[in-house]
Amino acid sequence: SKAPIYSHALFVSTSTMATQSSADPLLQADDLKRQGNDAFRKGDIQSAVEGYTAALQNMPMNGGTGSSGKSNTKMMESTLFSNRAMCHLKIAETKGSSTNNSNDMQQSLKDCIEDCNSALDRLDLVGSDSSSSSNNNLRGKVLYRRAKALVTTSQTNIHSTDDDKEENLNAAAKDLLQLLSFDASNKEAAALLRAVRTLHGNMGGRLGRSRISRALDLLRGRMTNDTNNTIASRDGDKDMDNLTCLRVLQGSLAEESSSYADEIGRRGGVPLLLQIARRGIVSTSDNNKKQQQQQQQSDIDSCRTASIHILSACCSHDSFILKYAGRDNLPPSVLAQIVEEEASSSSNNSKEGSVDISVAAMALLIRLIVHWDNREATRYFASKIKEDGTVEDNVVVRAIDVPEVDASSVCRVAIAAFLWGSNGNATTTTTTTTTIGDSRAPRAALDLLSAWTASDLEALDAASDACYAPSSSSSSSSASGSSGKKQSSNKLRPE
Repeated sequence: SKAPIYSHALFVSTSTMATQSSADPLLQADDLKRQGNDAFRKGDIQSAVEGYTAALQNMPMNGGTGSSGKSNTKMMESTLFSNRAMCHLKIAETKGSSTNNSNDMQQSLKDCIEDCNSALDRLDLVGSDSSSSSNNNLRGKVLYRRAKALVTTSQTNIHSTDDDKEENLNAAAKDLLQLLSFDASNKEAAALLRAVRTLHGNMGGRLGRSRISRALDLLRGRMTNDTNNTIASRDGDKDMDNLTCLRVLQGSLAEESSSYADEIGRRGGVPLLLQIARRGIVSTSDNNKKQQQQQQQSDIDSCRTASIHILSACCSHDSFILKYAGRDNLPPSVLAQIVEEEASSSSNNSKEGSVDISVAAMALLIRLIVHWDNREATRYFASKIKEDGTVEDNVVVRAIDVPEVDASSVCRVAIAAFLWGSNGNATTTTTTTTTIGDSRAPRAALDLLSAWTASDLEALDAASDACYAPSSSSSSSSASGSSGKKQSSNKLRPE
């Protein structure tokens, strides 16, 4: 820590320190920490900073003796850095009320973030030697303070570029998600995460502001062969291949925020992704031409499959379906045509159809069946249900045009899937993604028919969500199921 020697009267040798000149440095540091806490409670924030800095300077250089001593030393250092970060954040909030202290405010925020980084580095060194609950308690405070400093920096630093602001918000969201993974009931962290997502969503309204908009603009430019359509991209983004752009969109949706799906819809993502699902997208890079030709078909199929997966993930949010995934924007007949074309190719000796693309298209149809039919049932019965739960039969329900997956599309998909590769050459084994007799397409068609004829749509909705659940769901579920009440641990108070 770059900490100057302070000469504040509060920390000049007291009688306690004089009698402990040869005592354990850890005890001396603890005494200085208590003095810093007292100064903070009295509102003397600068003196508190000096106290925590003096305590850090008194920490033993060798980290203590034995594993227990080293663990206690690291915990003490982490606590001191956390407390000093809290002071820097408080100072930044105070200076933020004056436009003349903009530079000082940014320096305080920077100092807060650096102290949080130091605190987390030392917590990582503690490992399992310390109590898990105390470690998580302190880690949660540090993550919250760093996230708050990052959010404040993104809002107040007039010298930051749009990309800098986005990077700060993304880092803050990552900290808050980590905090909530082991403290799911933390209301302060949840509220700040909602604010971060709102800010990020608002930033999506400007070109070049979000990674989603940059990825969509790159894909749109390549679909139209317009290499100059990179308004929203940075120089480094131009080197991203098509599949990487799609992975960016998938990674955003993995955070399970409806605002990211909404941004994809708002920026014209539905027709673009549907176009990629139908036609594919060819790389425009200047790589080795021979290698490009060898990888071209595989890359095209991967991009088509990824685009359908992205649409499915977006359609898991009701707000997205209401705004962007109506029958005109996402027609089931187009998805049926995709399956038919792939099935036809599987019966053609010249090439084989992609089962991955077809299964993804059928999974998207199931998603639409679940969400569209749920909305249809809700709209139909909403005006007929009385407050006591009974239904008024004499109420005339106004006809509402609710989208639905039509029978023709479902039947076309089912027929194509059940006849997959039936006329093909059984000895064809030239592709790793599809083989004649692959049973995935018929199984997916059976799932589609089951969804289309089912009455328990809530169960189907849960099942469809489970298909796209992240692999780390087990860890999040265990975190959310943990017992024990948490105090307001992230408030501005020292440990």
